[in-house]
Amino acid sequence: MKIQENILLKNLTTFQTGGRARYFAVVKNNDDLREVFSFIKTRKLRFFVLGGGSNLLVSDNDFLGLVIKNEIKGFKFIDQDNDKVHLEVGTGENWDEIVALSISMNLAGLENMSGIPGTVGGAAVQNAGAYGRELKDCFVSAEGLNSINGKKFIFKKDDCQYGYRSSFFKKNKKYIITTITLELSKKPTLNIEYAGLKKTLEEDKEITIGKVRETVLKIREDKLPDWKKIGTAGSFFKNPVVSLNKYEELKNKYPLIPGFPENQDKVKIPLAWILDNICGLKGYKKGKAGLYDKQPIAIVNFGKATALEIIDLSNQVKNIVKEKIDIEIEEEVEKIF
Repeated sequence: MKIQENILLKNLTTFQTGGRARYFAVVKNNDDLREVFSFIKTRKLRFFVLGGGSNLLVSDNDFLGLVIKNEIKGFKFIDQDNDKVHLEVGTGENWDEIVALSISMNLAGLENMSGIPGTVGGAAVQNAGAYGRELKDCFVSAEGLNSINGKKFIFKKDDCQYGYRSSFFKKNKKYIITTITLELSKKPTLNIEYAGLKKTLEEDKEITIGKVRETVLKIREDKLPDWKKIGTAGSFFKNPVVSLNKYEELKNKYPLIPGFPENQDKVKIPLAWILDNICGLKGYKKGKAGLYDKQPIAIVNFGKATALEIIDLSNQVKNIVKEKIDIEIEEEVEKIF
């Protein structure tokens, strides 16, 4: 394994921001990882793991540590019983390619998460989700290495503390996931309750997981910016989760505001609706960055916007929402500064 130097990160992130990494290493197995850990420990370096670069906002200043590019590949299907199959997959695999593979084998569970950019590792750390499903819904376990001592760990689902775009791994960066196991179904129970999916599919006589994937990809194409053409990390913000009392307060003032129960006393509100209908921020642009006109929770880099300009825009949006409806919204994107 080769340790490279002065690699430009801007070319490796979908937001198209990032300075140079002082050190850079591509890892393809556990031995590579342990070698990198030794290098980091000897030189007392910061590090972060880079997958597809799709949920990151990286500073335009140089990163003076080491960037670990995860290219740990491989997958294996294991029959469990008449209905279930376990999929063991390396975290360097492309997420959507794994989704497509599972559907090609008529295995259900991932179809609603079609089209999410990035790697399997990023999805596992972030608890990626879309259109009514999250990774945790089919997650079984994760394996990896502790970067401090190089020891292997195996975490079951409960160990991972999965929540809305959060996990144990997001808060404890020393644990590097190398493989995850997902449980897929031979007899699909489809989830098409998400409004856009339901509206498109409800008239179909036979709904298959392939049809769900096709519909999800079309919705994403119509709604979200194409990161291959314009700088973006997709959804920049989380949808706010508020108390039932707060939601009822907002409902009295804004009767059309949608809400989706999270549990007995919490409601998730689509931030896009708030930004468009309460804050008047649809298509808002500040300098070279702005909110995507079809989906305002996505920030886009219209060309050569700096990471600081994007953060300034984000802070302005957060302040407006706080001022308008007294809700503090959170960023979904991970910032590396």
